[in-house]
Amino acid sequence: MEINGRENHQYEESSEWFVKYINRQGDWLEKTRGNLMVAATVIAGMSFQVMVSPPGGVWQDNNCSSGDQTGTAPFCKGKAGTSVLEHDSSKRGLYLGMVISSTVSFTASMSLILLAISGLRLRNRMIMTILVTFMVAAVLCISAAFFFAVALVQSEDQIIIYILIIYVGFWVVFPVLILVSQLVRFLGWLIWFICCCCPRRPRFTPRLLPLALAPSQ
Repeated sequence: MEINGRENHQYEESSEWFVKYINRQGDWLEKTRGNLMVAATVIAGMSFQVMVSPPGGVWQDNNCSSGDQTGTAPFCKGKAGTSVLEHDSSKRGLYLGMVISSTVSFTASMSLILLAISGLRLRNRMIMTILVTFMVAAVLCISAAFFFAVALVQSEDQIIIYILIIYVGFWVVFPVLILVSQLVRFLGWLIWFICCCCPRRPRFTPRLLPLALAPSQ
């Protein structure tokens, strides 16, 4: 009975520790609500600025060829206010990557701001997961938008290419290291919880039966 009571006590302590851990995470998000909104606002502003002021600038007037005497209609390569690099076939993929990454970053940032000001309690584990996912997506996408923007305006300089390769390698390795560290931390906690805190079945020790007395003569 004493062993069972001790194991039940350890299990209750582990459960209370896990509840306190979740509450601390919720308190952390509650306290950093303002910081999250500031970070999301800055990222949203950066994404918006990239879209309205694309690398290479915009056409100041209609870039149209004049028609000839055979009746051929003039061909407009670019219209006033549109991006100069939008229809450049050699950099079309980079431009589309910049647009996609900026759009995802802007959407994630604005969604995070909307969730933060909606009055939802951040102690909810689902809300916590959504907020963290949106922030990670916003940071990674704005980093990708920076890479595409620099690649659009660089002039095939080998030094710049090496710098971009190092930049891409950093943003590939760094998130993986964070993910692996979080996974190792979770596995360590899971192993500790299974080995030390889960209630074990009581072990019954067999009782030795008393030897039968020899019949008295």
